[in-house]
Amino acid sequence: MKFAPLVTGERAAAAMTHRLDFDVSDIPAGIAVNTAYTFNVAPLPLLKASYVVRRIHCYLSVPFAASADAAFNSTTLSLGDAGSATRWLSAVQINANGSPTLTTFPGAAENTIYTANSQIQIVLTPSPASKTLSSLNVGKFYVLFAIDYGADPARRQNPPFSGLGYT
Repeated sequence: MKFAPLVTGERAAAAMTHRLDFDVSDIPAGIAVNTAYTFNVAPLPLLKASYVVRRIHCYLSVPFAASADAAFNSTTLSLGDAGSATRWLSAVQINANGSPTLTTFPGAAENTIYTANSQIQIVLTPSPASKTLSSLNVGKFYVLFAIDYGADPARRQNPPFSGLGYT
């Protein structure tokens, strides 16, 4: 798993600031059958007080699958933070044997303003009940974030007509 800021050209092209990459190699071995797994530690970022998550976009590059098991037909992705594990995405289908959603643009939780620190969380859930996430061997998604820093002094500017002689 990797979370990194975008370079200037990418920021301009996508109007986003950060990218999270996730693939099957990030899923640990030994997850129990029929158990959802929550990722909520580094490298996932801690969103600090005064951060604003303007929007996110999720892209499923390679649908998830256990290539030897066509009966493993549902894996869902939820994305949120410590306050709500489903703040941005709730049970989005990402399994190749189901009906995977390749692109998700949630609009309901735009401009989330943080007043306290909160950890980003990813929750993966397998189905049917006899399956484990650890058996997945194919799959990759990435999420683009637009994050602003409310307390960033570089964002302070003089308002127009501030009396500084500019017209």
